[in-house]
Amino acid sequence: MPRKGRNGGRNVFRALIPIIPAALLVAFIVYLITIPPNPPPTTVPTTASQGDLAPDFTLRIIDGEGLKDQSFSLSEVKGRPIFIDFIHEWCPHCNNMASTIDRLHSQYGDRVFFITVAGSSNTTPEKTAEYIRRHHISWTTVYDDGLNVFRQFGVRGTPTYIVIGPNGIIVGKLEGEQPYTVLEQLVKNVIGG
Repeated sequence: MPRKGRNGGRNVFRALIPIIPAALLVAFIVYLITIPPNPPPTTVPTTASQGDLAPDFTLRIIDGEGLKDQSFSLSEVKGRPIFIDFIHEWCPHCNNMASTIDRLHSQYGDRVFFITVAGSSNTTPEKTAEYIRRHHISWTTVYDDGLNVFRQFGVRGTPTYIVIGPNGIIVGKLEGEQPYTVLEQLVKNVIGG
């Protein structure tokens, strides 16, 4: 009877080496198949769009001197037409449109509540206050530290203009520089003029 040498045990071990990775792969696949899927998120963030009820928000007021200890809530002007101007102080298009928004405010500010929501991305309240001084903004301006209101309204770039009817429904949303006549027509639509 032939004797097993030392090499016989090594041959068995060498035969098992290619099987080990395959067995690990099969075990991993079985694991992936049997684990339960992640549950869906309990709340899905949404953004308001035309035809939706405008979400309420509360932000700190900012003027040419800086942030104030006062806050403004959109619900304070419920029942009035509202024109929201989303800006960043460093945005060249916002700077270009500032005189157009001022002209619109001069013409319709007695019938429409104007508010500027200034974003905090890559800027400071001090720089935003300088923007307000430079453009002589006389209507309510609030500072969106954290851009939460930007997200609520689905603002992807500045400037963005949102017009809300007296019933709280968003009746229009425009992005980018706009001719005065386009913005004026949006305002006229909400005041019935």
